[in-house]
Amino acid sequence: MNKSLWKQRNFMLLWSGQLASWIGTEGTGIVLPLVVLALTGSSAQAGGVAAIRGFVYVFWALPAGAFIDRWDRKTVMVLANLGSGVAMGCITLALVFHSLSVIQLYILSAIEGSFFVFANLGRFASLPKVVSREQLPLASAQTSIAEHIALLIGPPLGGLLYQAVGSFMAFFIDSLSYFINAFSIFFINVPLRTENSTDRKAIHQEIKRAGLWLWSQPVLLFFKLLSAGRIILSSGLYLLIVILAKEQHASASFVGIIFTIGACGGIVGSLASTKIYSHFHLRALLLGITLLSFLIFGLYAFAINTFLLAGITALFYAIDPLYYVTLSALYSESRS
Repeated sequence: MNKSLWKQRNFMLLWSGQLASWIGTEGTGIVLPLVVLALTGSSAQAGGVAAIRGFVYVFWALPAGAFIDRWDRKTVMVLANLGSGVAMGCITLALVFHSLSVIQLYILSAIEGSFFVFANLGRFASLPKVVSREQLPLASAQTSIAEHIALLIGPPLGGLLYQAVGSFMAFFIDSLSYFINAFSIFFINVPLRTENSTDRKAIHQEIKRAGLWLWSQPVLLFFKLLSAGRIILSSGLYLLIVILAKEQHASASFVGIIFTIGACGGIVGSLASTKIYSHFHLRALLLGITLLSFLIFGLYAFAINTFLLAGITALFYAIDPLYYVTLSALYSESRS
C-alpha cells in the first residue's frame, strides 16, 4: 500500500517549495498590473506585460521539453528558480531606486517567464519520479491545492503590501520565494534525470523531430493548441480582474479578496477533481474543460458588480484542478 503523499519526504519538498513560490507569484500577479497602470495609465501596456508571460511559455514549451529530457531535472529546476528570483530582484531594486520603466518590465517579465517554463515543465516531468504511477492523479490534485492555497494568500498579501508598504515589497517577497523553492528542490534525494538513451541526436534534430511528430498527430496537436490558448487566456486574467475591479472603484486590498474567493472555488475543485476525472474519457474531459474555461472567461463581460466578478472568478478557478489532474492522467497513460 502506498504511503500518504503528505508523509513522503521528496513529494513534500517539491510541494512545499512550489507553494512558497506560488504565494510570491500570486502576490506580484495582482501588483504588476497596478504598477504598469501607475507608470503609464495604459491598459494596453498593462495587457502587453501581462500577456508576455503566456506567449513566452508557448514559445519555449517545445524546446524546453527537449532540453529537460536531456538534462538533470533537479539542476534545471534549481537554476531556473534562481534565475526567476534574480529577475524579480531586479524589478525590486528598480522600484526602490525609482528607475523602473515599462521596457524593463517587458524584458524582465520575459526573462522570468522563460525560466518559469523550464522550472514548471521540469516539475511536471519530475512528479512521476517522486510518486508512484497510481498516486500521480492524487499528487496533481494536491499540487493544485497548493496552487489555490497560494491564491488564497498571495493576492490579499500583494494588495496589502502595495497599499501599506509599496509595490517593491511584493516583488522582493516573490524573489525570495523563488530562492526558497530552489533551496527546497536541492534537497530532493531521488534521481530526477530521465533514462539515458544511446541513440540521442543533436538537440535541434530532436526539437525538429518532436515538432514533426506533433504535426502528424492532429488530435494531440489540437489539444496542444487548446492548452496554448488557455495559458495565454490565464495570463491575462489578473489584468482583466484588476481593471474590472478598478472600474467598480475597488481598492487593491479588495481586489485581493476577489482572488481569495476565487481560491476557495479552486480548493473545492481540487478536492472534487480526483473523483470526477475517473468517470469520463480523458481526452473528451480535457476538451470539455478547456472549452468551458473559454466560456466562463466570456462571462466576465457580464461582471457588472464586484459580487458577480468574485463569483465568476471562483467558477473559473474551480475547474482549474480538474484540467491539471486530467492532464497528468493523460501523461501517465501515454508513458505506460
